[in-house]
Amino acid sequence: MANIGYIQVNRHCNNACHFCSNPSNGQNISYEKGVEIIDDFIVRKYRWVIFTGGEPTLSPDLSRWIAYAREAGIESRIISNGMMCASLPYMKKLADAWLELVHFSVYSYNPKIHDFLTDTPGSWKRLMLSIGHAHSLWVRVQINTAINHYNQSHLDVTVQFLTKQFPKLQHFVWNNLDPLMMRKTDTALSTIPDFAAFELPLRRAMQYLESTNRTFRVERVPLCYMRWFEHFSTETRKIVKDEERIVHFLDEREIVEQKSEWFVHDKWEACKSCDLNPICAGIWLAKPATIFGTDHPGYYDFVEFRTQKLTLDERQKIIDTIKKETD
Repeated sequence: MANIGYIQVNRHCNNACHFCSNPSNGQNISYEKGVEIIDDFIVRKYRWVIFTGGEPTLSPDLSRWIAYAREAGIESRIISNGMMCASLPYMKKLADAWLELVHFSVYSYNPKIHDFLTDTPGSWKRLMLSIGHAHSLWVRVQINTAINHYNQSHLDVTVQFLTKQFPKLQHFVWNNLDPLMMRKTDTALSTIPDFAAFELPLRRAMQYLESTNRTFRVERVPLCYMRWFEHFSTETRKIVKDEERIVHFLDEREIVEQKSEWFVHDKWEACKSCDLNPICAGIWLAKPATIFGTDHPGYYDFVEFRTQKLTLDERQKIIDTIKKETD
């Protein structure tokens, strides 16, 4: 089991992504609080601690937490926009503290689209520098991409571009957009993706990565939109392996302990007759809901579920494939 602990170390950022699900609120945690949380993850025998934000590289204590975690025997990762790591001395500071892996958020191969989505001119250029710096210092890099309206047509092109520019890249993660906490401006809402539009580019991207012996994961996409690649679904893997993760938020969510059942989202009546239903998460925010005292619409209520027919052996093969793999 690959249980993971997440720590939001701050809630401010040097980008202003339109679809950010953890927008700035000015909060930070102390070095001592970070150590307390890391110690809790160690007691729970978690494999990784992931520092996130906001933007974790803006915290003056980040390298100290990484060094502390290393000494305590837990692997450190960060999720970053790459703005700070474009400085080679800064990237080296994290590498010297024994940062194991950095997840850089890349939204498109196209600089204009990426910079539009981050609402920060020049962010794409700095991000490309950051990937190069990390590789030069032997820090592993994985790419996170939020699927949205503006990149949904070229998910495969972005993957091919990045692997050609940076051949060391071996793992990619696609997260379907989470509209819950993002800005509610017209521009922000325009980023919500169309599942039917990204299905084929996502499939081509997965086929390409599989053909080049690379790995990947997909989150918040129902299995009927990733047929034949079901075992790469983050939620399905959590459901099958009965894994958990804890996220320490710096907002009203506070501490969220996510057991396997947490990874099951909204479903329609048609899902009941789908043979993938027992291992499928459905869609996050497909139906209207009141969350933390605020009413939210069904952001994905337009998505059509597609009933899939499999034999019991075919479904069991998916389950067996997941169980024998390590994350």
